[in-house]
Amino acid sequence: MNISDMNIVITGANGAVASVIIEYFSKRAGFVAGTVRQLSKNLENKNLAIIEMDPLDHHSIDNAIGFVNDRAGDIHVWMNIIGGFTMGKHIEEEDDSWNYMYNTNFITALNCCQQILPKMKRAEWGRIINMGSQAAAQGMPLAGAYCASKAAVHTLTKIIALENGGGITCNALLPGIISTPANRKQMPGANHANWIEPKQIAAHIEDLLLSDENGAIINL
Repeated sequence: MNISDMNIVITGANGAVASVIIEYFSKRAGFVAGTVRQLSKNLENKNLAIIEMDPLDHHSIDNAIGFVNDRAGDIHVWMNIIGGFTMGKHIEEEDDSWNYMYNTNFITALNCCQQILPKMKRAEWGRIINMGSQAAAQGMPLAGAYCASKAAVHTLTKIIALENGGGITCNALLPGIISTPANRKQMPGANHANWIEPKQIAAHIEDLLLSDENGAIINL
């Protein structure tokens, strides 16, 4: 399937990374829907819509899928870009960031995969892209909650790949430090040379959409 024939859903549309990915694919795909938890204003044109969806609510996800189905047809690609990061405390210290990171990074991805997979199975074709983290693969002190939640996303990706095939793939991208305004502000003295640009992430995603790669955990 060509990119121009694909209908794509991208979660976390308010985020710096997702907004670039949405712009990238809105120029290439058949239809793109970006999702936000709370919609401040309607944005729709010929092949792009920003819609409201709570990824912690199965009913809300189902409504979003229904909107895209009515507007453009089957969803071919689902990108779980929504997520967050917070520093925590030492493992032995009580910290409420564990539930927050688990819900923000893992449960959002799990819920969306659970809702879209049956539709992809009926169509016998689909691409799921999850956003992982190099920190989760390597470990990071005082970020246990974040690392554990993203490691769960890595495992989810592998399990979906093992349970599916025949046209359905699931892969995860693990970026290092992403060049966003927020990261540059927080780390003004850092060497930005090795930071990855959101547009580079979008290009890697495009390659995956056109391949049969399945279950890959890809460092960027």
